[in-house]
Amino acid sequence: MTEQSNELSFKISTGLKNIIGRDLISDKYIAIFELVKNSYDAGASKVDISFVKDENGNDQIVISDNGSGMSYEDIVEKWLFVAYSEKSPKNRDKSSFRDEIKREVAGAKGVGRFSCDRLGALLTLVTKTDSDVLASEVIVNWNDFEIDDTQEFVNIPVQYSTRKKLPSNFTKGTTLIVDALREPWSRNDLLRLKRSLMKLISPDANKGELPFDIELIVPSQQENDNKTLKKPGINLDRDIVNGIIHNDIFEKLNIKTTSIEVSISPDGELITSKLTDRGEYIFSVVEKNRRFFGLHDITIVVFYLNQSAKNSFTRQMGGVQPKNYGSVFIYKNGFRINPYGEPGQDFFGIDQRKAQGWKRFLGTREIMGRISIKGDNDQFIETTSRAHGFIQTPAVDMLANFFLEKVLKVLEKYVVTLIGWGEPLKSDPEHIISPNEVGEQIVAQFITSGVPKDIVSVDYNPAILQKTNDPNSSDNIAASLKKLESVAERTQDSSLINLAQTLKERTQSIISHNIQLEEENAKQGKALVQIQEESSAREKQIYFLKGTSNQNVQNLINGFHSVYTLTDAIKGNIAYLKELLSPLELNNKESILSILTLIYQSNEKANKLADLAIHGNQALKQSGANSIYDFIRQYIDTGLVSSSLKYELEPENEPFCCKFDSTCVGIILDNIISNSIKAGATTLHIQLSESNKYVEIAFSDNGIGLAENVDPASLFEWGYSSNRVKKGFGIGLYHIKQLIEEMKGTVEIDASYQAGFRLIVRLRK
Repeated sequence: MTEQSNELSFKISTGLKNIIGRDLISDKYIAIFELVKNSYDAGASKVDISFVKDENGNDQIVISDNGSGMSYEDIVEKWLFVAYSEKSPKNRDKSSFRDEIKREVAGAKGVGRFSCDRLGALLTLVTKTDSDVLASEVIVNWNDFEIDDTQEFVNIPVQYSTRKKLPSNFTKGTTLIVDALREPWSRNDLLRLKRSLMKLISPDANKGELPFDIELIVPSQQENDNKTLKKPGINLDRDIVNGIIHNDIFEKLNIKTTSIEVSISPDGELITSKLTDRGEYIFSVVEKNRRFFGLHDITIVVFYLNQSAKNSFTRQMGGVQPKNYGSVFIYKNGFRINPYGEPGQDFFGIDQRKAQGWKRFLGTREIMGRISIKGDNDQFIETTSRAHGFIQTPAVDMLANFFLEKVLKVLEKYVVTLIGWGEPLKSDPEHIISPNEVGEQIVAQFITSGVPKDIVSVDYNPAILQKTNDPNSSDNIAASLKKLESVAERTQDSSLINLAQTLKERTQSIISHNIQLEEENAKQGKALVQIQEESSAREKQIYFLKGTSNQNVQNLINGFHSVYTLTDAIKGNIAYLKELLSPLELNNKESILSILTLIYQSNEKANKLADLAIHGNQALKQSGANSIYDFIRQYIDTGLVSSSLKYELEPENEPFCCKFDSTCVGIILDNIISNSIKAGATTLHIQLSESNKYVEIAFSDNGIGLAENVDPASLFEWGYSSNRVKKGFGIGLYHIKQLIEEMKGTVEIDASYQAGFRLIVRLRK
């Protein structure tokens, strides 16, 4: 038998069409995204997405751009060449593609054209270049590929012809007409498409050499749009279908809050960090990239969402809260990579980290931003499904680490450590800490915190050194001064040299001033002691009322601390007396317990007032109808509650105004939190709602819950302690009920709640 050697080749079934078309593209929105990307890659400055009727009244989708268009040769050799992409790195050198469009490409798989199949069964492609006299027309019936999957792909013909001009108003470019739509498009679908397209486009898309606009055109919805425009509180992005689509939300946030921008140079050699606070430039640092060598041409911009920024966002987005919009989006060459940034999606593990230290770390609800990956960056590869992000590569893991170390931690250091979250001071709601007040600390903690040999240059806003809130800050400056001077000498950076000199002069000034103060204090020491000894009670009272002496204010705080300690001890003594009284048979037992209750209530109020004074939280003392949401939020954020619980408060950004006494509510919160901790809970969920007469506050924890044999109503009785709170004295819930009834409210236990313990409080509006 003679051996034979033959060359074989693959045969491609028509079934391939579905695999790379409808099966690949997960939904109709992704399909349109792919076609918009193609327009962008073709160098278009404008793409129109139209939902119209054909001459027979049938629905069709028309996508037209003013890009470079395609010649007959392009259609035959490229567009009809399945999975061939002129945009892929290996094929770019074979054409003038990059020179023509002057853009890095958004797609490079060569299958985006099959997105049309996901939208409709019939496609008409009309395209024209600048040099063509006639436009080329190709008609594809996708159903022809589904008749017999034993047929080969190449044997299914497509129709070609020419026409005089494009169907659009453009003189060049490409128009895709999709007929026999596979799904209807409702007004809600169109609004969702518009909002999704707004997220799809990078905010940096229009900052390059070519602009890029997307317009949604739906004549059938124009009348509805006109009616909607007459309603109050309309948001064009959320409520109106027709119009130009831009992604400018980050620009709107810019002046409201703190932002950090960190970029890696195109060659990957340098990292530049720039910090801005409420529209004021703070500093920038350029350093060598020694750790993240696998990354290049990447820019990250992240905004800290203080309450002002959240409110601004919600207002400009027509009621959409930041948490429902998204967090940190990733864009590659101008277009978003799904699903990064979606609500609930936490690629960087931000919320998991926050759960470990919620007072010290920022979560997805506190930040919003974007990561822009430019250039080739071929190590960032989209998954084939187009909706599941990047394929896991070392570069993707390195990006996550870079974001944490160089962006998030730096932003946290400024927002949390230095400016106290950028919110109004609890002791003075009108005052928000400014960069000027912590200027020297900014210099000490940021500019000199890097490795000296890696710092290339430093720039800063000189105005941030004009004022400091810490007269002893010279210690911090002195500690970093030598380090800063060595960096300045090595780099010979003029701004850095000036900075070092400024700090040196200021440090010397502060030290000199302190010496003068010490000498003056020594001279007047005896006289001061004598004055203090001779001060009468009335004089002391005057100082107390005026609050003009820092020393007396400190003594006052110390006194409140003593009150706080004593009231805490009294609480324990009352509990001990209750235990002693419980087994005794006394005629006047109830009277004694009643007296103890009154003592306990008064003691708790004194305890809370002392606590508020110590923490400078007097601004929380309220009367009349006020925002109960703001009070609870401030109470938690101030740190007056236990840190062993994770607190969930919702909904956000709604005042829920009602009549309450802040001291009483503070005591109620403390008792509820204490009971939850004793019950082994790790999370306390606080849900607010309102009716015509009441604001309802539901407190739910994930503790051990109620024992089966417990009557919920009995828990509000004096001295009754459930099996749930083994260490309880039977006073807390009784006291809660008394305080709530004082405020004309009601309280009840939700006995049907199975996931832990649920208490419902209702306060009058």
